[in-house]
Amino acid sequence: MKNITIAMILLFVPINAFATAQIPDRILYQGEAYPLFTEPLERYLSENTPRTERLFFSVCTACWRGYVATWELKENYLYITKLVEGTCRPDAKEIPFENVFPGQAAPVKAVWFSGVLRIPQGERLRYERRGYGAVYERELWLTIRNGKMASETIIDNAKREHSSLPGPLIPLRQ
Repeated sequence: MKNITIAMILLFVPINAFATAQIPDRILYQGEAYPLFTEPLERYLSENTPRTERLFFSVCTACWRGYVATWELKENYLYITKLVEGTCRPDAKEIPFENVFPGQAAPVKAVWFSGVLRIPQGERLRYERRGYGAVYERELWLTIRNGKMASETIIDNAKREHSSLPGPLIPLRQ
């Protein structure tokens, strides 16, 4: 009976009630640290590492993936340099690289990743409480192919009408 009651309540709760803006990964690019609105590690995990509670313990709705990764673009290659638990705490524990990349130490070249890295810049123009849907004045899009930067594009959202600004501009998971 209890399960039926819970199921009935969930039917009437709008799906947006479960939406939460996510804590982004971080990226160091040209000497500056930025949030990253793409999750490059997800492709590696889906292809190489079964996701388990033991690997990524998360109790934070703002970090469903269970980790926060730090990335660096160095000499035109993308590297993952650090992983911490996605607990939404400033003192989150570091996740040993050995747990995710057996036999490797940080930094690890992200040769598995091909896609676009979305780096928000400037003032936030619109807040979205789902994923990485917030819109900023500019977005830097770095196209990566097999871990190597292929191109750089700047998207200027400040020139658009605020009411016509889109949500996510490109797929978030590449």
